[in-house]
Amino acid sequence: MNENRIGESAVVDGLDANNEEEQHECETPNDSSNLSKRQRKKMLKLITWEEKKKQKRLKEREKHKLKKEEAIARGLPLRSGPSRKELKLRQIDYSKATCEVAVDLSFDDLMIEKDVAKCVKQLLRIYTLNRRAENPIPLYFTGIVEDGAVRKHLDRYDGYNHWDVRINSLHFLDIFPREKLIYLTSESDNVLERIEADHVYVIGGLVDHNQYKGHCHRLAESYGIRHARLPLVEYLVFKTRTILTINQVFEILLNIHQGRTWLQTLLDVVPIRKGAKAKESLATSTNSEKHDDTV
Repeated sequence: MNENRIGESAVVDGLDANNEEEQHECETPNDSSNLSKRQRKKMLKLITWEEKKKQKRLKEREKHKLKKEEAIARGLPLRSGPSRKELKLRQIDYSKATCEVAVDLSFDDLMIEKDVAKCVKQLLRIYTLNRRAENPIPLYFTGIVEDGAVRKHLDRYDGYNHWDVRINSLHFLDIFPREKLIYLTSESDNVLERIEADHVYVIGGLVDHNQYKGHCHRLAESYGIRHARLPLVEYLVFKTRTILTINQVFEILLNIHQGRTWLQTLLDVVPIRKGAKAKESLATSTNSEKHDDTV
């Protein structure tokens, strides 16, 4: 097991502005005349994607710059979290952690290059969230194939080997006792009502746009380990699908681990575009509690 500690702060701050993400260049052959029609089409698609990505990054940087200028003009603080210097000096403390989280990254063969890049980007966000948390959770990235796609994308980020993450090529079944494992999958009939102490929550590191629907659930069943789903529909009403990204699932777990309520956590983490709202009965009871507190 390769357990490493952070000594680099540049990666952490870069994530907040979504800078330096997926910085891989499109490699095109000097002579495309020998390529098949399908290969040329694929090459053109990759070039187009790279160009769109560059334009998107420029827009994000401009947006970040405008928000910074607006904050300065209004006399607001430029950041709400710790500074780069504070993060660099901070020693992560797991003494209050009651559980662990493992991201299952054994899906290289199921993801195209673009989705692998998105997966690694979400891993970076997970690391940043945990690094900034008052009560962080011991975090594992497992099942990383040597010379595989996930490893190659991670290698593009300097210093990732020094993160406060246990990065391992071993499968999570070879690291943790089966009785301690709970695989989180939206297809499970079991609702996660609370975080159980001394257990390991496994998040499937698969970005597939629902192409392999139910895959992680079937894996958990075949492994003979427990599985559960987040209580999304128990607290919220959705206008779209309830599928969340890897980092969103982790952020929900992290917030619950910090002692926050399910309702407030889900309202804060679930993207606005999903149109999620608190169930009427829960919203009414919450407003009633707030009213009682002010009386």
